[in-house]
Amino acid sequence: MIHRTILRIAACTVMLVCFAAVALAAGSGQDVRIGIREGRGTVSVIGTQNVGIYKDGTLWKKVPANTPVQVSLQGDALAVNNSVSKGAIAIRPLDKNGAVKITDGYTYRGAIECIKSPGRWGLTVVNVVPLEQYLYGVVGKEMSPSWSAEALKAQAVAARTYAVSHKNYFKKKGFDMADDTRNQVYAGVNGESPSIRQAVDATSGEIMTCQGKPIEAYFCASAGGWTEHSENVWGSRLSYLRGVSDDSNEMPSYRWSVTTTPEKMAANLSAASKGVGKIQSITLSPLTRRPISAADRGISGRVLTMTIKGTGGQVNVTGNAFQSIYGLKSTLFDFYEGSGTAPDPDAGKKARNTVLTVKAGQPLTIYGFGWGHGLGMSQYGAYQMAKKHSSDASYYRTILTHYYTGTRIEKLY
Repeated sequence: MIHRTILRIAACTVMLVCFAAVALAAGSGQDVRIGIREGRGTVSVIGTQNVGIYKDGTLWKKVPANTPVQVSLQGDALAVNNSVSKGAIAIRPLDKNGAVKITDGYTYRGAIECIKSPGRWGLTVVNVVPLEQYLYGVVGKEMSPSWSAEALKAQAVAARTYAVSHKNYFKKKGFDMADDTRNQVYAGVNGESPSIRQAVDATSGEIMTCQGKPIEAYFCASAGGWTEHSENVWGSRLSYLRGVSDDSNEMPSYRWSVTTTPEKMAANLSAASKGVGKIQSITLSPLTRRPISAADRGISGRVLTMTIKGTGGQVNVTGNAFQSIYGLKSTLFDFYEGSGTAPDPDAGKKARNTVLTVKAGQPLTIYGFGWGHGLGMSQYGAYQMAKKHSSDASYYRTILTHYYTGTRIEKLY
């Protein structure tokens, strides 16, 4: 989701503004187009009940339930069970309760549309489905269906808002959004459960807005105690993505650590073209109680930049670069020499000096908190908030307005 792929805020914002007027006037029947396959030579689908094959919006063939329909690319045309047709092909259930299954994948509500992949060889397969039914297959892939109803409702509103603001995001590819971590993970009917459908239905049509426009409703698994300002992650300031407190310590691996040595770190830096010879020191403000005010850290304590000095010089390394080098769960990290229990940044005690002198051959521990970029809603934070207020049937609104500063929850339809 979005909590796993960094997107360009500026481009998204322009598109969001263009789409807002259309989206806010849309009805409950609006469809979204989800790309589920690209660059395929053939695709085979089966209807759970009778299906119709449409070309140019007109019924072309009827196919009985459980009968394979193979769509293949023949030159610039599509062939359905070897019958060639120009233009796009859509396969739809003829019964309102029917569904269509990709034989090597999931089952989907709505229609399966096959088009020639724009700008590349092969077929693109698109699930054209009403927005609310799309959410049935999304929310349970982004948050556990076993969680409290209020957390699930918050996720449903966030996912709906994200879908509205990202309609047409992949327009050049022939669909609105992908079904993977480029956007939101979507598994069609296979991602559904009763608790998820209830959460979606209970919030039907609700989205978050700021100044009358749908927001960029990003979320992460756990913010590690405090969320971050958007400009410290992507460089662009959004008024509703502000750092706020986050109680998400019940998440497994909320606290994590990686033990290395100065020698291994030197080798890793060298492999990333940031070599400094033998490491002598690391200059980084210590991680302390949040919120933090330090030039090299964000308000949440996430590392913006640090300086590593060695016998061969020194290098400035961003938090994102260091996270990538070590495969860390987040940029909310710090260092201490030795192994054992990581210091608690919220205890109020300064754990080390800004300049950490490194001793050759000694263990060096990288410890951190949370999982993800730390923007917007922390899912485990939502889980813990909802757990404490499970009897309040509208508490999801408090969760959302806590994590998305200055937003309103409005009815899209």
